Amino acid sequence: MRAGRSTRGLVGLALVLLAFAPGARAAETAEETLKVLYRIAISAEMCGFPIGHRQADQLGKAMNRALAESGLDGEAADQLYRDVDAALGNEGWETVCETNGTWARSYRALLAANTK
Repeated sequence: MRAGRSTRGLVGLALVLLAFAPGARAAETAEETLKVLYRIAISAEMCGFPIGHRQADQLGKAMNRALAESGLDGEAADQLYRDVDAALGNEGWETVCETNGTWARSYRALLAANTK
């Protein structure tokens, strides 16, 4: 019974410490944003989803910002890109690239939100 209380206490302490680590949370959020941006970029290329020149430029700038905020080095960023690419492949390109599919609708909304 005491071990359970100790474990809960340590978990609680860890959560409190995380609450006071906004830099860590910001980096995590930036990494999640980077995953979404990578997913958009890969989808545009692999599925032929529409993306204008200005949007592509804005997407690149958003990726650069998210990468800087994430604190990932070049190799970690490349690995994240490969992970996103593999995850899309695991979903099945025919599903991901379905013109009126769930991801296509999300793609359009996320592209618009990230390329203002």
